[in-house]
Amino acid sequence: MWNFLVVFGAGGSLAKSSLVRRLLKPASILLAIGVIIAGVIYAGIVFHALSERSSAPHVHTHSTH
Repeated sequence: MWNFLVVFGAGGSLAKSSLVRRLLKPASILLAIGVIIAGVIYAGIVFHALSERSSAPHVHTHSTH
């Protein structure tokens, strides 16, 4: 799978280089971890905003006095 990604992204001659393989695999793993962390943070912000929006307001808009 790593060979396919390297060939797809950088061309066949770079795919044969062991240096490229050694650098690309950790870089793609770090990228995947970063995407997952960003997704979790984004989902947390969205769920927090939704929960605040659905809760009852603390200040009443109308007063009977």
